[in-house]
Amino acid sequence: MVLLICGVALAQSGAGLSFEVASIKPAAPQEMGRIRVGMSVDGGMLRYTNVSLRDVIRTAYKVKEFQIEGPDWLGGERFDIQAKFPDGATEEQVPEMLQSLLAERFKLVLHRDTKEHAIYALVAGKDGAKLKPAEVQTRTPDEADEPKPASGGGGTRDVAKTAGPGGGGSRGTMMMMMDPSGMHLKAASTTLSGLAEALSRFTERPVVDATGIKGQYDFDLVFSPETMRGIRAMTGPMAHPGGEPSDAASDQAPSIPDSVQKYGLKMESRKGPLEMLTIDHIEKTPTEN
Repeated sequence: MVLLICGVALAQSGAGLSFEVASIKPAAPQEMGRIRVGMSVDGGMLRYTNVSLRDVIRTAYKVKEFQIEGPDWLGGERFDIQAKFPDGATEEQVPEMLQSLLAERFKLVLHRDTKEHAIYALVAGKDGAKLKPAEVQTRTPDEADEPKPASGGGGTRDVAKTAGPGGGGSRGTMMMMMDPSGMHLKAASTTLSGLAEALSRFTERPVVDATGIKGQYDFDLVFSPETMRGIRAMTGPMAHPGGEPSDAASDQAPSIPDSVQKYGLKMESRKGPLEMLTIDHIEKTPTEN
């Protein structure tokens, strides 16, 4: 009896905080060439619309997208998730509850590792950064003592328009759109870390903020992507009815390093240690509600 009681206690102490109830359904098909994503927490409820598992893992473990190593479909399979907080739970505990949700419903198993990785370090140029402060400065996960990965109102992504990695308005809004002149990235009230993460979608190596500059700023960039990986991950196969995006369409646009120069920034090629999350196992279909 003593051994049995001890075993139960150990099992309970190892269990993380979970949502009281959660509904996970495949997201409805999106209109051709457009994808909308919503991530919000309000009144003890989490509401995610058309999110990828990569989005959820990133929020649950408070990492950047480029720190997740897993199957390619992580960014393509999309779900609608509604979950109710247990009594007494707070928004700061959303990551812990998402970790439990991923383990219980998608059988996620992962491990952390530190790897030497080629990166772009985003730094200030020799004449200093030339940044435009955001009109409204809000409390951001980068600068807060306790990150809030899912708070405030929802975000949408129209090829792709998105709130910050955790959703809501705390990191401002980003809009990304591809046209014949290149990739357009508009970011309002965004940190340098948030800008670096967004640029990482379109570079062959991760962009890491090494400026040491705090605060939130507005950016408007046009550039030629080094890779179309970010386009495919955000929009899926529907986004370009004629097939893969054409690299030739953006030949006239400056490179990404050239495009950030107007803000007094530069990207230096470096090697450095990066903490990575490696997915050991994850199910493509969640267990039933």
